[in-house]
Amino acid sequence: VETQYEKWLRGDRAALEWIPDDIRPIFVHDRGGDAFSLFEEFGRERDDTGFILRANQNRRIWTEGGDAGKLYEWSSDLAERGRDSIEIQQGGGREARTAEVSITTGTCEIRAPKNNPGQEGSVEINAVRVDEVSEADDPIQWVLLTTESVATFNDSLSVVESYRARWTIEDWHKVLKTGCRIEERRLETWERMEVLLSLYSVIAWKVLELRELARGETYYSPDVLLSETERSILETKFPELTDNEAQAYAIAVAKIGGYLDRNSDPPPGWETMW
Repeated sequence: VETQYEKWLRGDRAALEWIPDDIRPIFVHDRGGDAFSLFEEFGRERDDTGFILRANQNRRIWTEGGDAGKLYEWSSDLAERGRDSIEIQQGGGREARTAEVSITTGTCEIRAPKNNPGQEGSVEINAVRVDEVSEADDPIQWVLLTTESVATFNDSLSVVESYRARWTIEDWHKVLKTGCRIEERRLETWERMEVLLSLYSVIAWKVLELRELARGETYYSPDVLLSETERSILETKFPELTDNEAQAYAIAVAKIGGYLDRNSDPPPGWETMW
């Protein structure tokens, strides 16, 4: 039976076949991708790929000074490089909030697990530890392992931002599964499924983009996402939209889905957009 770690690695290998040779991909994984086999393949055996993942195991390590240690304890003693703010979205019983976090970085060697005789040695890996310092019921605490540089504070921020992109990727999959119900489609061949998946992927992207536009963090013209026909239909239902920015049009779409747009309401989620 294929383990979850093997599934992650198999997916990465398959993705590499689609990526042009002149592009160096960086694979972003949650805790399910924390596998020494991934460290070996993308951290030791090849330099044309990289990875960023959240540690799931308190692994044995060699410190830069050559001492034996454990990942979590070692990373907790690293000197702070700086602080940043992370926007935490509402969901899963969690209220939206702005989390102030402390960021530390270091380099260590992840040692092969004892229970697998087929793996040996160690792999040098950079670590970025993120600890929430603001008060919260469930504070953020991440140990991110990566092949990418952490030489400067901006480097470490880039690693954190790349990991956070995983949230949008997960939402995209949710739209495919819950909104488009891709798993319920019963097509006879993969070729037909591939065509359908291509169509649904664009739909899922558009739904998420509408959600981002509704948050209004940056000014955009409504034609960045909506066609002239789509804008005309919305303007017929909501005349006040004419000559407005993209945020107003996105919120109008959400209103059709039941969004009330009260002052106390958080920005609409993708389910409302659907």
